[in-house]
Amino acid sequence: MPYPPVCPPPSSSPSSSTSSSLHLHHGAGFACTFLRRHYKKDCVDVRQGQKIEKDNKLYEIVKFEHTRGMARQTGNVQLELRELTRGGSRGNKSTLRMKPGHTLEVVRFEERQYRVLYMEGRNLQVMNESTFEQYELPLDLFESDHQKNLVSESTYMEEPPEVTVLYYKEEALSCKLPPTLELVVDKAFAGISKQSASTREKDSFMQGGMLVKVPEHVEQGDRIVVDTRNGSFVRKV
Repeated sequence: MPYPPVCPPPSSSPSSSTSSSLHLHHGAGFACTFLRRHYKKDCVDVRQGQKIEKDNKLYEIVKFEHTRGMARQTGNVQLELRELTRGGSRGNKSTLRMKPGHTLEVVRFEERQYRVLYMEGRNLQVMNESTFEQYELPLDLFESDHQKNLVSESTYMEEPPEVTVLYYKEEALSCKLPPTLELVVDKAFAGISKQSASTREKDSFMQGGMLVKVPEHVEQGDRIVVDTRNGSFVRKV
């Protein structure tokens, strides 16, 4: 089964950093907008969440600090980076320090949404709801074990969620679920009586077999909201 398509690059790519776009069509019923992938930015102007390319690797800025200098001193910029390029070092964090005036190569990634269908081994089958084409996404595109467990669990939902695929050029880099999912409790066990009333929790299993700690009042058949960042209980529906 093919991987999700990406927008092809334009025939020519100007080097100017000004913003521009080009509308492209990819197959029947599929259209996308191409934004220039690279532009340069002073290190003092980048922000948390932006992506940069450095030494042929892609990084996300997870923390930004600008220490202003005294008198004639220029100060310093410190960035905490998380590597996005797929491979053995993906997810590793590093620190980059530089002086104001240093430019960084900021890159734009493309996001697309696909509807979850089912799991097949270590791959997730998804569908483009505009074209009804189906694609295969490696489970390793999800960055945490919580997300991997939850995406497998989501295939048991009456209406499975959409996942967001982030990719650059021809390479899919990551995939993520919505911030929360609504799941159904399949089994709920008795809590531990020694716990205080305010902290009493018990084990519960969702329809797909995922274990979630829930408050004592949650019972079999209840619908609960789970935080997809850490797999924790949020509230009862």
